Formats: sequence, C-alpha cells, structure tokens
Amino acid sequence: MPFDLLRMCRERTVLGDGAMGTALQHAGLEPGQPGEGWNLEHPDRVERIQRAYIDAGSAFVITNSFGANPWVLGRYDLAGKVEDLNRAAAAIARRAAGGRGVLGDIGPFGGLLAPLGETAIDEVRRAFLAQAQALVEGDVDGIIVETMSAIEEAVAAVRAARAAGARVVVASMAFERKRAGLRTLMGVSPAEAAVALVEAGADIVGANCGTHMSVADFIEVTRAMQAAVSAPIIIQSNAGQPDLVEGRAVYRLTPEAFAAGMNDVVAAGAAIIGGCCGTTPAHIAACRAMLDA
Repeated sequence: MPFDLLRMCRERTVLGDGAMGTALQHAGLEPGQPGEGWNLEHPDRVERIQRAYIDAGSAFVITNSFGANPWVLGRYDLAGKVEDLNRAAAAIARRAAGGRGVLGDIGPFGGLLAPLGETAIDEVRRAFLAQAQALVEGDVDGIIVETMSAIEEAVAAVRAARAAGARVVVASMAFERKRAGLRTLMGVSPAEAAVALVEAGADIVGANCGTHMSVADFIEVTRAMQAAVSAPIIIQSNAGQPDLVEGRAVYRLTPEAFAAGMNDVVAAGAAIIGGCCGTTPAHIAACRAMLDA
C-alpha cells in the first residue's frame, strides 16, 4: 500500500524522524560545511542516520536536502549540483526507509526577499520548483517545507511543491516568543501562517525549530493553528536550547524529557510529531514508546 500520510493522520498520531544537521556533525561533518554535499560524497553515512530513525520507530524520514537550493549551495561552489543533490537525497532516504515513507525537504533559500533584500520572489519560486521536481523525480512520497519565517517564501515553496506534483505537501514555520506573542522572525502569527499555507495548497501545517520555544509555546501554536484551519498539525521541536561548547551546539534535553513534552503536544491535538535540532534516534525511540503506551 502506498504511503498515505493524510490517511495515517486520521487513524493515529504519526511519528516522524529527528535532526539531520546535528546528526551529520556527530558523524563527522565539519561545522560550516554543507551537509547536503554528503548525498554525493558520503551517502552511506546519510543513510545510516536515516536508518537509525526508522529503527527507532519513525513512520517516515525526511531527505537530506534542507539547503539544496542555488543560494545555499552556491556558497560552496555547488550551485550546479542542485538537481543531482536533491535526487541523491531522495534515493538515499528511499533506501533507508525500506517500506516506510519519505518526505522531500525544502528549507529557506537563505536570504531576504525584495524589497527587504535583493532577491525577487519569482526567482525563488523557480528555484523551489526545480528542487521540488528533482525530489519528486526521486520518488518521494511528499514534500515538507520547513523552518520558514517569511510567509511569502513559504507560500512560494508550497506552490512549487504542488506544481511539481507532490502527493502531499507539509508546511512548517519557525516561531519565537515576541511582545506580541508567538511570531516568526518576520512577524507572522501561527493562525496567519496556517491560513495562508492552506490557501496556497498545504495539506498539513505546523511548526518546527524556533528560538527559545518551550513545550508550552508549541502547544499554543498547535491550538492557534487548529482554531484557524482544519488541516492536521505537525510539531517538530528542538531538544531544548543549545549550549555552545568548543564551537558546537550541544543539546541537553534528555529523550525522556523530550517525549514527555511531546506527549503534551499530542494531547493538545498535534497529528504528527517529530524532532528538530539536537534530537537523536534515542529521542524518537522515547516518543515511540510514549505513543505506543
């Protein structure tokens, strides 16, 4: 039976995977280097990380393609390998997933849109479309647009995923606590984001990463989005806030504490949970045990 994330959301709470970036660093990636390059240089290491999440109980894995766009890759003279790196990311994740699902990952382009910056939205839309097409050609089961702050950029990525023929489109924003409440860096509220993303074509909406986000904050995001749209909600939290140790971010939230927090998020109504920065297969295994219980 084909992987059907929307059907699964209707039947039970779905468990996703954990961090890729910090996992790559633990596997030997030097800070400041592009993890997406490992799709061609060290595909076995990427697959090993994703297989560990599957073994921990994830229903799907997310491809190692978060920054596989011309702007991010261009910093490392890899802009000409956008399609190759995205297709490789999909192939690696497919091998790791076995019979479980694969979502192709699209992250921010890494700059500011005009008029705040110099990059036109049409240029970003074309780049997202090329990335999404390469992932779909690589046989992903859907696209996840994540860690977005600007709603125009997130909408462009969602529409690109739809245009590329993705079977399901997930869209996740990164929030932080401001005087006006929970907002993205660009000032978008959870309710505003949810409505705009669903109107753009997202099937599932939610939040991941964020700055100084507590479990209580993610619960607030879940409830605000639920009140605004009928789409399922996905929450992927960091393993707490990191400490900087010898140039590396160290996340200290234990798997047990993480799972307890995500249990509260599930109780608030999240249909899909997973981990972002600092989470490991142990954090996902603890969530699997929590959900099974």
